[in-house]
Amino acid sequence: MKSAGISNAGGQLRIALMNKGKLVEWRTQAEASEALSGDIYYGKVAKVVPGIQSAFIDIGYDQQAFLYVDEAAPISGKKAGRSISAYVREGESLLVQVIKEGTETKAPRVTARVSLQGRLLVYLPAEGLGAGEEPVSVSRKIRNECARERLTTLMSSLLEKGEGVIVRTEAAEADEEQLRREWAYLRGRWRDAWQAVQGKKAPCRLLLDDSLIEAALRDFLADGAEEVIVEDAALFREVGKLMEAMFPEELPKLRWHRQKEPLFAQWGVREQLALALQRQVPLAGGGNIVIDRTEALTVIDVNTGAFSGRGGQQREQAVTAANLEAADEIARQLRLRDIGGMIIVDFINMREEKNRERVFKALESALKADPVPVSVLGMTSLGLVEMTRKRTRASLAERLTEPCPCCEGGGRMLKIEECFRYLREDLEALAKVQDAEAALVELSDRLFEYWQNGQADGSAWPVTLYVRKAEELSGGRYRILYAGSRQEAERLWLSHAKNS
Repeated sequence: MKSAGISNAGGQLRIALMNKGKLVEWRTQAEASEALSGDIYYGKVAKVVPGIQSAFIDIGYDQQAFLYVDEAAPISGKKAGRSISAYVREGESLLVQVIKEGTETKAPRVTARVSLQGRLLVYLPAEGLGAGEEPVSVSRKIRNECARERLTTLMSSLLEKGEGVIVRTEAAEADEEQLRREWAYLRGRWRDAWQAVQGKKAPCRLLLDDSLIEAALRDFLADGAEEVIVEDAALFREVGKLMEAMFPEELPKLRWHRQKEPLFAQWGVREQLALALQRQVPLAGGGNIVIDRTEALTVIDVNTGAFSGRGGQQREQAVTAANLEAADEIARQLRLRDIGGMIIVDFINMREEKNRERVFKALESALKADPVPVSVLGMTSLGLVEMTRKRTRASLAERLTEPCPCCEGGGRMLKIEECFRYLREDLEALAKVQDAEAALVELSDRLFEYWQNGQADGSAWPVTLYVRKAEELSGGRYRILYAGSRQEAERLWLSHAKNS
């Protein structure tokens, strides 16, 4: 059973997609200082580099965005050529949309052809419609000619000069009212954003991509989520209103999590996230897969692990079974970890061609559930499977961890902000389950320094917090020594202060 969970416990909006108890995808509300895929900016051309057919766009962050010639729009009134200089000029302002988020080492990539994603439609304002491009484009997966003609006629009647629309596959069975409602919503959203930016100087953000909840609901419901479980009453009402407006037929799937145990604690999300940050992933059959990321590509190695057969046909069967299990887990890990770019998989060697083909087909089948485009290119002469996965978001490791200062980036550790979110989540649970009003907490040097500098907002904590440093704790570790009455927490804290 597939379940979507939405929670703001820990002070951050977080959304999980579970399938049969396993975490499949994890989305979190990003920091305001990050340029996210789909966000639209009114940027300024900082530099044009004809040598690499690219331009660098200042969108208001330390990292300048990268605009390649194929993603640029021609200058009004000037015939476009293949040189980037024919498309953009240094110092001019233009609208761009993030199509690939930046990483610790690479700048975000942008396009000058902006669009607004909906469930049924993709809205193309004048800035997003290419020269000579048809204003109405219907998904090729809609093969019924009558349906295509109906959709083209309807959308053509709604377009104003310069606008364009892409009709998505999900619109095939939609009625006219649904299409009109979504079209009005997308157009209104664009116009409101454009109006708000008038008079402002570049660089500035024009429009955030779909709200995290809206985008997740659109993707997860299309993926077959059978229930949407929401924690917190106010958030439940917000999600209900959104589903009533955008996904009315899915409203019966909405549930309110009223139990005292936090939703994601009940699902074991934190433990599964911790495993998703490790190199080695165990398989139920005793084997494992090892995932190593480099700057150029990701390498995945499959191992038999606990297999102790005697060889021959027994070995071939065991190896094939391990590879089949690994194929399914690899597809899940790629999606959960948000791994993009080139990927090489080294399955355990199989002697029989039919078994190699069976594993290859199993991998292709498992990857079909991934909403991000994945291309499986085949097997090399060395028996390695080659594939690519489109990269749009920062990986899970980049979102949750940071380079370790002790080993100069050779390892990674949980981000300080994430550590405090975990602590806040634990304290919220104690406040709910034990009616705690205060807590005494020990923090590692790293966390204590962050706390002392006032970077962990003390006013937003669910309980009154008494904090002390523990030399024996390292990295991002903390320890809750007491949770209960404010008087007792303060007494314990003062007692320790006197003795230290």
